[in-house]
Amino acid sequence: MTGHNQAEHTSAHVLDVRGLSRSFSVEKSMVQSALDRLRGVAPQTLRALHEVSFSIARGETLGLLGESGSGKSTLARVLMGIYEPDSGSAKLCGREIFGVRGSERLAVLRNMQMVFQDPFGSLDPRMTVRQIISEPLKIHGLMPRENVETHLARALTDVGLDAGALDLYPSEFSGGQRQRIGICRALMLNPALLIADEAVSALDVSVQAQILELLIRLRSERNLAMLFISHDVAVVRQISDRIILLYRGNLVEELPADQLLEDGCHPYTRHLLEAALFLREGDRLPDAISATALVETNAGCCYRPVCPQAGKECQQRPLLREIKPGHRVACHFAGE
Repeated sequence: MTGHNQAEHTSAHVLDVRGLSRSFSVEKSMVQSALDRLRGVAPQTLRALHEVSFSIARGETLGLLGESGSGKSTLARVLMGIYEPDSGSAKLCGREIFGVRGSERLAVLRNMQMVFQDPFGSLDPRMTVRQIISEPLKIHGLMPRENVETHLARALTDVGLDAGALDLYPSEFSGGQRQRIGICRALMLNPALLIADEAVSALDVSVQAQILELLIRLRSERNLAMLFISHDVAVVRQISDRIILLYRGNLVEELPADQLLEDGCHPYTRHLLEAALFLREGDRLPDAISATALVETNAGCCYRPVCPQAGKECQQRPLLREIKPGHRVACHFAGE
């Protein structure tokens, strides 16, 4: 499901991210930290995001694919303001996201909402559905003075729930129903961008399909831009127009979703596809990425320590270059 041509990708960007980076200090015991200081050992850092750039057009779903630890959730948290970036910029509907405070920050967040992975932990068990979905309206001062009940009931109906759910508590719903409540809460402010962080990974397969169909319908009806984050190749292909792949915080490939299986050519992309094929057909599991992948490298390709194709060229960090329209790869050997 693509439905978007390349011209649409370069115009009317809802989100425009450029050179986004974020690192974290490696935690050590107090004794080890003190010894390191005495010896003049520099603090170790883990680079979670390294100069990541992408954009999302109105009405488009960008899939963000990568395994655990690739930096997917860190990216979402940086965009939502939970973490500050080390460098880079991001604009939402033309307004800078980072470095703004107070009412400006609130205005940015109004246009960018998030659906979380855990449908159980993301809802306050002490609040009724009415309180949960009306809370964003109260925070942003948008609670309608009249016909509040009708407004809230319509919002629930939009996500496939009955208006009678308003006075119930999260514990009275299934996982899929709770996720619908979370989606309803995220859409109460009519945002331009919806970030779905592993939004279906905690659900049964049949319920996953229902939630994906719901997100597809809501995106179409509201002309939403969506950043859909997942480690599941099949799920990302189903819902996305374009896909970007992260490995250890580096954007290694970007291409249309319907070209992923045939044209995905970065060695990491192929590794993920082979792993997905194994899970589906029971073939031999591809060799696991070794522990050396956890070691920080200061130069060269991020995938070089585990890449079967690595050569002397890989000692230099490859640029993310376009090998054909809409398809960019950070690999020296791509397109050969």
